[in-house]
Amino acid sequence: MPGLFATSAPPTVPNVLIVDAAQITTTYAPLFDGELFRVCATPHVPVALEYVRRSSPSIIVTELALDDGSGVDVCSAAKSMRVPATVLITTADPAAVPDALAAGCDGVLLKPFAPNLLVARVSRLLRDRSNQIRLQAARSLGKSCHLSERIDLLKTGTNRKWPNTHCPYCNHPGVTSFDFASMRRAWYACLECRKAWLAKRQE
Repeated sequence: MPGLFATSAPPTVPNVLIVDAAQITTTYAPLFDGELFRVCATPHVPVALEYVRRSSPSIIVTELALDDGSGVDVCSAAKSMRVPATVLITTADPAAVPDALAAGCDGVLLKPFAPNLLVARVSRLLRDRSNQIRLQAARSLGKSCHLSERIDLLKTGTNRKWPNTHCPYCNHPGVTSFDFASMRRAWYACLECRKAWLAKRQE
C-alpha cells in the first residue's frame, strides 16, 4: 500500500499501526520488538483509513493533528470495525483531547514522552484488549452468535471516568481523566463542554 512502512513479523503477533509525521513514525517503529509486534506506519490519514479497513489492526497509535486530516477520524474508523481496534492518542495539545475521548479512544499519551513509556502503554492496552476478547468469548459460550455481528469490547484502557466529579467550567457531572502530569496531578476533560484542565489526581 503506497505511503505505508511495515516491518516484517510473524502473522500471529499483534498488528500495530502508527499514524504520525514521517520523521516521527521512523523513530517510533524501531522501538517495538519485531518478534512481539508487527508495526506499520504512515503519516497519511487516507492511507491509515484504508489500512484499517483492509487489515483490522489490533492497536492504533495516532497523533491528533496530522497534515492531511485528524487522528479523530482514524479513531472513529477504528471503533467502527466489527472487532474495534484499540486506539492510543498522542498529542502535545491537551485541549484537543476531548474530541478524541468522545470518538472512543482507549488512552492518551501527552507529548513529549519517553520512548519506553510508549512501548509500555501499548503493551498494557494490548493486554487489556486480549483479556476483553477472552472474557467476551467466555460469556458468549452457549449463546447464538453470528460471526458477522460486530463485537462490542468491554471498555477498558487508561482513561478513567469520574461520574461524581463536576466540570469546573460548565458544572456538568462526570469527567474523564486521561493522563498524569505528575504523581499528584492529572489531566481531566469534560465531554459536555469539551474543556481540558489540570487538577489534583484522584485515586
